[in-house]
Amino acid sequence: MPKIEEEQKYIDIIGEIDNSYALMKKVRPLTAGELKYFNNEFSISACHNSNAIEGNTFTFDEAKLLIEKGIIIRAHTLRHSEDIIGYKQAFDFLYESVKEKKPITEEFIKRLHGFVLRGDEEAGKYRSTQNYVGNLTRIVYTPCPPTQVPEKMKAYVAEVQADCKHNAELAEQGQFNWVELFHNLAKHHIKFENIHPFVDGNGRTGRLLLIYEMISLGLLPVDVRYEERDRYYAAISSYRDKEKYSTRPESKTEGMAKLLAESELASMKIWLSIYSGSGAMQTESYDDGGVGSGGGSDIEM
Repeated sequence: MPKIEEEQKYIDIIGEIDNSYALMKKVRPLTAGELKYFNNEFSISACHNSNAIEGNTFTFDEAKLLIEKGIIIRAHTLRHSEDIIGYKQAFDFLYESVKEKKPITEEFIKRLHGFVLRGDEEAGKYRSTQNYVGNLTRIVYTPCPPTQVPEKMKAYVAEVQADCKHNAELAEQGQFNWVELFHNLAKHHIKFENIHPFVDGNGRTGRLLLIYEMISLGLLPVDVRYEERDRYYAAISSYRDKEKYSTRPESKTEGMAKLLAESELASMKIWLSIYSGSGAMQTESYDDGGVGSGGGSDIEM
């Protein structure tokens, strides 16, 4: 993996993350009330953005109203409503799982997908048919045949568990190698999306797995915003393209790693604006009805 000085493309971001993390450690632990407030606000933002990337028609305000009050104020499909509710349940499941120190296993991933595709008969099941990224008139990417999914997911989970163990050891020592970490997270996410183990809901499940990896390390969850969707998809496509010819492993993940680093820094800045006493966050930013309202979270009490 590259060293920080070799990553000039986002050296400033890494430096800011390191400084922000040090400030967060001074503020922690949060009270139960503070923790609940931030987690709730972040979950709404992440729920809206992750579903909007996949074409969900709920605005941020509508998602917030459905999650908090159970109210739908205009016509939406049942599927889109279920997607909003299911994602929120999945997000809450992640925080309960951190408390129980659950590892990422195939069953864990299937359980997560069960929330994401809530109410669908394919929820929590590996696909038994060939699927595509794009559509049948414009196929962007063809994942492996369904017969290969179990084998590939077994290998994927083994790799993720080994990397998570390594990252956890560094976290316990307070010695994050930020560049290595974001390349690591990017690799996990893109590999999962390339396997595409489910008929539907792969993107949302993959982004929830990203969140789980980060909060398990005591970091803040990332919120890939709707307005970053083109850049997000380009980072996945770049990995596939560079896999064919690049001799520099980190070049395959640098686009996604930078996006994730920027997202983590955004979460840290908002967290610090609320809890460090250095500035007051305008809570209206969560209620502007637009896409991409940011947030963060904190698992430490």
